[in-house]
Amino acid sequence: MTKPDELLDELSEENQVQITSLLDSNDNGFFTHYFSKDLKTANFIFTLDSSWARGRAELVMVSVILQESEPDYDKYEKMLSKFVDKIKANTHSFKGFYSILGVENLPEEHKEDIIQQREFLDKELTDLYKILVIKKIETEGQLISLDGVKESKTIKISKDVINKLENLTYEKDDAKNCFLVFRSRGNAVKLDIMPVEANKIFRLAIIFGQQVSINILQLFSKIFSHYDERMNLIFTSGLCQESDKCIYEVYLDTDQVTLNKTIQKLYDIPGIIEIEVELIQTSENL
Repeated sequence: MTKPDELLDELSEENQVQITSLLDSNDNGFFTHYFSKDLKTANFIFTLDSSWARGRAELVMVSVILQESEPDYDKYEKMLSKFVDKIKANTHSFKGFYSILGVENLPEEHKEDIIQQREFLDKELTDLYKILVIKKIETEGQLISLDGVKESKTIKISKDVINKLENLTYEKDDAKNCFLVFRSRGNAVKLDIMPVEANKIFRLAIIFGQQVSINILQLFSKIFSHYDERMNLIFTSGLCQESDKCIYEVYLDTDQVTLNKTIQKLYDIPGIIEIEVELIQTSENL
């Protein structure tokens, strides 16, 4: 049984044999195995009481193929332990494994029970898969001393967050820096971290002396798209509007010449009274 259903199609026959062989070489309980940098597993071997088995017990293994470069093994052990407890709590769950014989080969007196237990196992395995997928995008909270932050002026980032950043960089092979944006929202200061290729980024704070209409936003889009090949829009805070003024912040990866041309065109938009420019660069370029 696999989740997602197409997993066996994606795994080579050699990898399938390697994972299956773990069942014969380990004791009951949680363990991990490193086959290669592309194949790491978290596993749990357990027994199910079974009135149908020769030894009155079925030997079962559940394995998770890990995607992280540095997995949190404690987390996987807890999740797999909960899964095993659910399976063992159902004293008839062992029957579900006999569905491998094929519906046409099942004894009539047990067929309905076997199918029912197979559905139970399939649901629990599906739920486990969904939990594992969701765990990859969960938030993370920390409680830290404000006085400590004031004194050290640093905030530690956990290994899980670093791993998530590394996973994001796989989509950007040339990403060698992280761009950080701090934003005030209500009673909070929020932080966005994103991998970027740029060594320097320009922040434009475009200040209007009036409310901004949809037509003006369309002019923004037209100007930025005009320089699309020489400019990469990294981040925008969106519009911050008050009764008689508005500010629009945008962070750009571009060269100085293109930036100057962009600013010149932006000043043609009605209502702009000021454009503040800030250069943000890595310490190596200071």
